[in-house]
Amino acid sequence: MNTNKIRMIAILIVSILVIITGTLFGIKSYNNNNLGGAILGIIIALIIVIFAILVYKRGNHDLKHGFPLKDERSQKVLEKASSRAFYVSIYLLLAVGFLSDDAINFRDVSQATSLIIGMMALLFLGFWIYYNRK
Repeated sequence: MNTNKIRMIAILIVSILVIITGTLFGIKSYNNNNLGGAILGIIIALIIVIFAILVYKRGNHDLKHGFPLKDERSQKVLEKASSRAFYVSIYLLLAVGFLSDDAINFRDVSQATSLIIGMMALLFLGFWIYYNRK
């Protein structure tokens, strides 16, 4: 088996594990009467499902047509999207930190952390789609 197929299988396995973890987090939060945490866990799992499907379909399409899974363009798109998402998420983290005392009331630190991680995933997805189409 070549390295591209192994990479696709690894992406699939990691995506499934993260989806299961998000779903279990949502179920556990719901059982503890934390509806916000349950919804957030399910939303994060759904975002990852969408992103995993996009990555898997594109990778599978490229492999069928004889293209490498990672080329110079896809590497550049990934680097650019991740760097932009990182910069924006730093400011997002600062904004949540400043607003958490007055405007936003979090139950605990894990709720704020979950919100930030979900927003970071959405930012990366948005930047990746933008730079991939550009």
